[in-house]
Amino acid sequence: MKSIVLVLLMGGMAFAEFSIPSDQPICNLYGLLKTFGTVVGILVAAYSGFMLASVTDLKERNDAKALLGGVAVGLIVIWIAPLVITNLVGADSVCGWTS
Repeated sequence: MKSIVLVLLMGGMAFAEFSIPSDQPICNLYGLLKTFGTVVGILVAAYSGFMLASVTDLKERNDAKALLGGVAVGLIVIWIAPLVITNLVGADSVCGWTS
């Protein structure tokens, strides 16, 4: 089953030469989510930094470190997503990002 899905995926990627212009609704939605996610991520990272600086309990410090790590991974995923999509599907441009 996995090989069939892989073959279909590779076959679809071989013929996929398209681009998504930046004025499409999906790009507008992505821009809104990226902005909102970045603002929330920065606020949560600031809160996590405050917790790291103010608490002395080891468990709470580890929770704050895990939260900060989750924020870093989330922001990387949000900001790199168009580049990954352009490379996965072989698109010329996705929402203004080119490969």
